[in-house]
Amino acid sequence: MGVETIVNDVKGAVEPYMVKGQDVVTLSFETIKQANTVVVEGVQELFKTNVDAGKDLFAAAQSSFEKVRTDGLKAVAAKPIEYLPEGRDVVFAAYKDSFSIVTKTGEELLSVVKKGYEDVAAKLTGSTTVSGEVKKAKSTVRKTAKKATSVAKKAAAQ
Repeated sequence: MGVETIVNDVKGAVEPYMVKGQDVVTLSFETIKQANTVVVEGVQELFKTNVDAGKDLFAAAQSSFEKVRTDGLKAVAAKPIEYLPEGRDVVFAAYKDSFSIVTKTGEELLSVVKKGYEDVAAKLTGSTTVSGEVKKAKSTVRKTAKKATSVAKKAAAQ
């Protein structure tokens, strides 16, 4: 056995793993890109929600301050509760929106990572992905094959 034969055997054995490795890197990169998009969109939405809430709180505080300036300190000292800014609803709404945005983003991110993991695992094992489309295609092929077999049997019987 020559050196060239050994090199060719090793090369033949290693090349499939190199192809799988390249596919895994490509799939991983695509998964990271999708995950990055989900996270960036979620953070932008969260930032916008909280900035809007901050603007509303600032406007409420500013109007309360103007009311204090026009009514005077005696009126504020007599009924201080009336001069507090109305921001409770804004804060709770911002909290509720933030919580739903974080939850939705987390679910989307989990979905993307899970699909990426399944695709990488399928590439490494050499099987196809277990998506609904593949299952549908397999069932359609099986049904068509059964129909074709039964038609062929009927034609052969006649």
